[in-house]
Amino acid sequence: MEERDLERQFKNINPKPSAQWKEETLNHLNNVVTDSLDNRNSNTNLNNFFYSITMNTKFKAILTIATVFTTFAIASGVVYASDSAMPGEMLFPVDKAMEQIRRTITVNPLDRAGYEMDVMDERVLELKKMSEGEDSLGLSKAISEVEAQQSRVRAMLGEMTQLRAGDMNQAQEQLEVMNKLAAKIQNNEEVLGEVQNRLELKSGEATQAGELQRVRDSFSEDMESEIKNFEESTGLKVEAKETEQNQGEEPQNQNQAEIKAGDENGEGEPAQDVQGVQEMNKGDNGNR
Repeated sequence: MEERDLERQFKNINPKPSAQWKEETLNHLNNVVTDSLDNRNSNTNLNNFFYSITMNTKFKAILTIATVFTTFAIASGVVYASDSAMPGEMLFPVDKAMEQIRRTITVNPLDRAGYEMDVMDERVLELKKMSEGEDSLGLSKAISEVEAQQSRVRAMLGEMTQLRAGDMNQAQEQLEVMNKLAAKIQNNEEVLGEVQNRLELKSGEATQAGELQRVRDSFSEDMESEIKNFEESTGLKVEAKETEQNQGEEPQNQNQAEIKAGDENGEGEPAQDVQGVQEMNKGDNGNR
């Protein structure tokens, strides 16, 4: 549903405050807003007192309302619809809000790492779809969203490094995540290269193409450094592959499958090793 449709439905409903609510509100204001300074101070102090003793209750009420809202949103299909929203569309903030809730309730650092990489797949796929249209503003927002998610992945890797420094037993568990990361880097790099080539061929998209090149180069260099640091600090070899469990995850890993398949080429070739990410970038630059 587009924004104009929602506005039209809202106007048709034409919500108005009830007469009882208006009367009660005016009566309350007349009682609180008085000509006497003493009365105003007294009311203010009384309100502060009640606020201090009911703050926790209010907080619980807010949480309850938020829970009810989320439940209603899910039941009404808003969340489902927002999952397919593109950057710049009205429901996209709902999609981002649900992602943030997922981050909040995901306690295990390795699970959070996997989730952030899945969201990266989603951002790249959104950018790919936006590049096929003519919405330059939406395209710029999609590139910004990819860069923002890259920052979250960097932060996640920093957290993993800190955990590993305090407990080297974490290294073997993190290797699985790093293998998944290496595979996703290669797959997403292929898609971003395809998007950049498309933008360079389109009239009026040179700025976005240059911005995407900057985002690609920066992230590729950082990830190559992170993987090298992991290998040197742990003695483990990172291989660009996803575990069977990760390959079976739903629903976000469907995005990865779609990215890997491409538009017209059928099934993509399986990634072999983490090496070559930077070379792939350089090859794109040389071809241009």
